[in-house]
Amino acid sequence: MPKSKGMNKHQKAVYRRGEVRVDSNQITQLLELSCSAEVEDRLTAAEYLCPCHVRTRIPAVWDALFRMMQDEDRRVRQQAWHTIEDGGKPTTEESVETLKNICSRETDPKLRRFAEQTLDRVLGSRRKQQDREMRVAHLADRKERGKCDFCGMTNVLVERDLQTMIPTGDFPRIAMICGECVIRH
Repeated sequence: MPKSKGMNKHQKAVYRRGEVRVDSNQITQLLELSCSAEVEDRLTAAEYLCPCHVRTRIPAVWDALFRMMQDEDRRVRQQAWHTIEDGGKPTTEESVETLKNICSRETDPKLRRFAEQTLDRVLGSRRKQQDREMRVAHLADRKERGKCDFCGMTNVLVERDLQTMIPTGDFPRIAMICGECVIRH
């Protein structure tokens, strides 16, 4: 099994020998099972519509998972949330909002805790990226005294030009620009 950084145990299990892969015909059958009147059928669909079995992003699969997260049977809801935990990372803001809404409407306290923890793990990387973007934006607004990399003037108010990198040794650094050069650019 190849060692991959950043994968949970369920995602790593995909590469184990014997992991069931679902093809397009089976996906169609599983989508039908997700609407079945039988609880066992919906449980099977929730288990095998997992990203580690499907291995591609299909909107109908996500819709089925969202629907099963709101199922009347607790076991189906649990399995659908577990499927998201296994490796389903929402890529759109709409799907993130849908997950949050479904989580907030969960009636079973134990399952709601599990859903909140799953959301925290799934959305954690998204939050970290937003935090990084906010820090970078804050750095761009901060002015300090220093040397402008464009005109060479020293002891002037400069700010970071996040669009320009200055090569220095092993690692490039963000360019510093004075107010005069900002106007000229």
